[in-house]
Amino acid sequence: MLVLVWFVVCIIFAFVHFFLGNSGHALELFALLSAIALFLINKIKYKVK
Repeated sequence: MLVLVWFVVCIIFAFVHFFLGNSGHALELFALLSAIALFLINKIKYKVK
């Protein structure tokens, strides 16, 4: 599960860095997208069990 989380976070980071680069809002967007992704992974994990 930790590998899945790490993979998703790396993809989100690459996506945000590609589109926003060194913009001031890149960190906020990265934090928001990471939180949403972790929430969805958590929901899917409990749904599978």
